[in-house]
Amino acid sequence: MRKILVFAILCCSFTGLWMIGQAQDASTPLTKAEVIALIKKTGARNISQAEIASEVEKRGIAFTVDDAVLNELQQSGARTFLLDVVKRLGSTGGKPQQEEIRPADAEDEEARKRTEAEMVAKLPILEQARHNALEYAEELPNFIVNQTVTRYVRPPDTKDWRLQDTLDLELTYITGKGEQHKLLRINGRPAQQSYDGLAGSTSTGEFGALLTSLFIPQSKTEFKEIKKEQLNSRATVLYDFTVRKANSNNMLSDKPSGQKTIAGYTGSIWIDQETKRVLRIETASEGMPADFPITLAENAVEYDWIIISGDRYLLPVRAELILGNDRMRVYSRNVIEFRNYKKFEGKIVIQ
Repeated sequence: MRKILVFAILCCSFTGLWMIGQAQDASTPLTKAEVIALIKKTGARNISQAEIASEVEKRGIAFTVDDAVLNELQQSGARTFLLDVVKRLGSTGGKPQQEEIRPADAEDEEARKRTEAEMVAKLPILEQARHNALEYAEELPNFIVNQTVTRYVRPPDTKDWRLQDTLDLELTYITGKGEQHKLLRINGRPAQQSYDGLAGSTSTGEFGALLTSLFIPQSKTEFKEIKKEQLNSRATVLYDFTVRKANSNNMLSDKPSGQKTIAGYTGSIWIDQETKRVLRIETASEGMPADFPITLAENAVEYDWIIISGDRYLLPVRAELILGNDRMRVYSRNVIEFRNYKKFEGKIVIQ
């Protein structure tokens, strides 16, 4: 059988604005190199892009803005609202606006959050969804959830799915470490093996990895708005997307042969019009080598609002994974359900 692993690591965190350009007059316009240097600091959790945008608005820029410059900033990780600020200043000769939009006290976390929220709220729905998706992992609490995986197989001699087994797991999510799976039962009986050592089709990455992979700048995802429609009584906007293999971090792993490959993928997302959050994502891998054992890999994750210790979080409630080999006409299907979310109170040791 097969195993799919989708790896994506992204740390998005915002703290107070550190002193910018200590060796330079903070009233002078920013050069392109200085803006790029500030963008790179966001990865080290020193500064947020909202604060960079505020600084750019305040000081102005000392470089000409054209498509090549905007592309260079985007490749460095600049988000849309920061690019919009640079583009607007470029059209006015780089001169800063007279009214400062940054909070007077950069240490005031609440004021910073309000400023950032106001900026994000002005963005198109897709860019607001991007912002929320990249913040997703930072928003999640440490929690435990029960996970039931019903696994099916479809041999070459039939078109019907046959029940293979049912797995009961305890999934622990810890900030900074991600998902940890503990296999409790197989077909109702106590499990004698680990989840990682389990034969057959398994999956990870439902808690933010798929969304993060889709929206990080490195993926260069191509989006196309399709239509507005209802999803579980919520008004949503449906987008199709493509991530080309050259930009993808979607790894497929075939357990029996030990072969691995990076695949591109296409799919769809449903964005809630009210909250600007992704409520469902569907993906289909493509571009696998001709001799790779997995020729079909499709994944879907559906999210809903869950209350944990009095706070509301958008979390997976159902997922589905289909893997197969078209040449051999052998397929597997996992239906995953998440229940009983609760806060993880144990002692956390991150190594």
